[in-house]
Amino acid sequence: MKFAQALVAGLALVTAAASASAEYPDKPVRIINPFSVGGTGDTIQRLFATKLSERTGKSFIVENKTGASGRIGYEAVAKSPADGYTLVATDVTYTILPGLYGKLPWDPAADLVPVTVLARAPFVFVVNPNARFKTLEELIKYAKANPGKVNFGSAGAGSVNHLVMELFAKEAHISLTHIPYKGMGEALTGLMSNSVDIIATGVPTAINHIKSGKLLALALTAQKRWPATPDVPTLTERGVNVVSYSWMGLMAPKGTPKPVVDYLYGNVVKLIQDPSTKPLLDAQGVEPSGMAPAEFARLLRDDTKRWTEVVRAANITAN
Repeated sequence: MKFAQALVAGLALVTAAASASAEYPDKPVRIINPFSVGGTGDTIQRLFATKLSERTGKSFIVENKTGASGRIGYEAVAKSPADGYTLVATDVTYTILPGLYGKLPWDPAADLVPVTVLARAPFVFVVNPNARFKTLEELIKYAKANPGKVNFGSAGAGSVNHLVMELFAKEAHISLTHIPYKGMGEALTGLMSNSVDIIATGVPTAINHIKSGKLLALALTAQKRWPATPDVPTLTERGVNVVSYSWMGLMAPKGTPKPVVDYLYGNVVKLIQDPSTKPLLDAQGVEPSGMAPAEFARLLRDDTKRWTEVVRAANITAN
């Protein structure tokens, strides 16, 4: 379903869900974020929680429940009552877990159901401005002439930026060396100090460094050029077939009533249409989504398949 169609469907659901869920919510709704305070995903979830509270007159609260690469928070919500009062903030890393860890204490494909994707952004490949290559073509040429001599940093083995770089290396037919860090903050520090040659990170993480000249952007994983970085080419423009996004979504425990899911989805769509929302998302370097639950379910299946294949092909094991 195209974006415009998703918005129309969402608007229709606002009316239908309002009557079907007239009594929901009648107490605070918790959105469990499996990751730490202050990251882009946390910022986006809090933005939408605040807007939902303002729009509905009800209370939506983000709580951080961190640890084990998000598994603690996801499991807690998967085992929560399916009444719509406990939701989970989900991002692309959710679809990496099955390939990386195998059997999990909950079924990632069934025990949490999709509500909607709030926003998304591509990954951007960045280097130190003093790097020996200034373009993606120069990097690929050097890597082909010097297999394994180009190294890249990541937030850790099995992190999404690790997998994005592995996918890039496969599609560009080059060999790179992985240097894992304990988080993206350390990886960025390593890049700025020339300890690593390149990293892939979400546009929101890198945008201020790019604008200030502290980092040089070589390419994006978007399907087309990104409004926040209009001068940065896509990988597909440069002949490398990689399109991938970091997305932020909402999921609920299996069995959550459909009228509740429709109520949440419909109100998110209305928020996305609110003119006051766009500038807030633009400031983060992300674009609104409003993806319908069925389309979100397909995204979850597709991303899980893709990242599981990358994990297995690159023989990646978790830290």
